Amino acid sequence: MTPTLNFTAVTSGGLAYDVEFPLHPLTRSTQGVSDLLTALLETISRHVEDRRDLSDGDILQALCLTLAVRARMVGATPDSARELVVELFDAAHRAACAAMPYEAGRA
Repeated sequence: MTPTLNFTAVTSGGLAYDVEFPLHPLTRSTQGVSDLLTALLETISRHVEDRRDLSDGDILQALCLTLAVRARMVGATPDSARELVVELFDAAHRAACAAMPYEAGRA
């Protein structure tokens, strides 16, 4: 059975998405993946909070550049690292697209 990560993302505009991410069968730590995902999203939010000079495209580009560098650093062949990145992205993107937005509750 494929492990999953249930994750709720809330946008700055108040929309929330409950995403059920399928994880790679060799995932060592679902909690570690969740913690890193949360930390990365929080870091991005803090960094762009007061930056009007960054577009969503700029953010996606920076993430892609980071992913490319990290994929190169893992020690796999470039082709196998690329295949894994594409496989993981496609699965995550499908899961994110399947999540329907809803108004996040405000406390």
